[in-house]
Amino acid sequence: MRVAILGGGACGTTAAWALARAGVEVLVLEREPRVGGLCGTEERDGYRFDFGGHRFLSRSRALESLVRDLVGADLMLRTRSSAVLHGGRRYRYPLELDDVVRNAGLVDGARALLSYGRQRLRRRDADVSFEDWVVQRFGRRLYDTFFGPYTHKLWGIEPTAISADWAAQRISLPSLGDVALRLAGLKRGGARTYARRYWYPRLGIGQIFERMAEVAAAHGATFRLGARVTGLERGPGNERGPGNDVRAVQFTGAGGDESWRCDAVISTVSLPLLARMLAGPSLPRDIGRAAGNLRFRGIRLVHLLLNRPEVTPHTWLYVSEKKYAIARIQEPRRRSPEMAPPGRTSLMLEIPCDPGDALWTASDDTLLGRCLDELRALDLDVARDVVGHFSSFVAEGYPIYHLDYASERQRVLDYCADTTNVVSVGRQGAFRYVFMDTAMEMGLAAAEQLLGRAGATRPSEISSEAGLIEARALTA
Repeated sequence: MRVAILGGGACGTTAAWALARAGVEVLVLEREPRVGGLCGTEERDGYRFDFGGHRFLSRSRALESLVRDLVGADLMLRTRSSAVLHGGRRYRYPLELDDVVRNAGLVDGARALLSYGRQRLRRRDADVSFEDWVVQRFGRRLYDTFFGPYTHKLWGIEPTAISADWAAQRISLPSLGDVALRLAGLKRGGARTYARRYWYPRLGIGQIFERMAEVAAAHGATFRLGARVTGLERGPGNERGPGNDVRAVQFTGAGGDESWRCDAVISTVSLPLLARMLAGPSLPRDIGRAAGNLRFRGIRLVHLLLNRPEVTPHTWLYVSEKKYAIARIQEPRRRSPEMAPPGRTSLMLEIPCDPGDALWTASDDTLLGRCLDELRALDLDVARDVVGHFSSFVAEGYPIYHLDYASERQRVLDYCADTTNVVSVGRQGAFRYVFMDTAMEMGLAAAEQLLGRAGATRPSEISSEAGLIEARALTA
């Protein structure tokens, strides 16, 4: 069997590893110059940066064992420290109501607590939007202060247009009794289960998938980096049987335009793009409408190379106020000391935006000036320590859970599933905000399906969100 895998990110590379070890002929087409996708790592002048804030967590012992075997002694157990910056104060992350009450001051804290208490006593209406869900559980005051502004900045649309599903997946509920006991000093401990310990590779999260690709290649898999998929050729004649399945993948790379015959496809490209490639010029109108409504939020990552040993004690800092373009600040050296040269550190600033808008198209120097001003206002003045800077761009960072996303997602998934030798998985391919471990599990499940060992759960529906040890919280 010959399987083409579209995308060499966490999901695609894991699928390639599983299939190659089973003796399948595999071709992985990855448009970036490295494997890992959103879980990749890039290096610049001795500084290393991931494409986002990553760490490895999983309830699956098999998956954890796989990663530990792949990375070996380079896999380190680390402790996470995070905070939320708001109004000149630092709040614990994830947000804890008693910490908010103490930190906001007597008057504002009391108002937040009263707003929360009143809302908890009211009859709860149906949750439709993100705003509905949060206000009915936390009160208007906390929503207007933290949840609403950050969510609007992150997604670029009003929280009233975001499905309540997003809140239900990402925010855990406090107990008013626990909050009262902690405020009175009668109880200690955090407000929720929260994974502060995690696994992280010495040379960045991409080291997992670089090593996985090496093993897959040793078993015969081919990785074509810098290759862009341009089309899918359909027709009868596959080993999987008659019909109108995909029989070849068309792509362009360093050698120009090419075509590769295949018996099956695992796609991790965006779900709307896959639907359009499968349909060619004949995409049904209702599917085209649904696919057009499935949009992603982009991210611009501004990397600062610094000539100083450290900036903060935190791995992550979340910036909640809308007046700042920066949504999250990371210090990679806090995850591994080898993410920067000895005696130096770096910052990675995450700026949510859309491809083509002012933040996306601003020159590096122009955006650097704005970012340094914002850092100074946040009491993180690093301007004199910058020895280099550059930007990375992620056009399809987060699937946007708009109000009707679930039905439109399912409609497009079902359309793609009609092509029986194509499996669409991963964050972009399943149009689901999943963590790295879930993406890897999707890749394994897609491989199992093609090998005829699949379980009852569709690979695109695999989820660890409900019981994930990573706390559901305010932020992405």
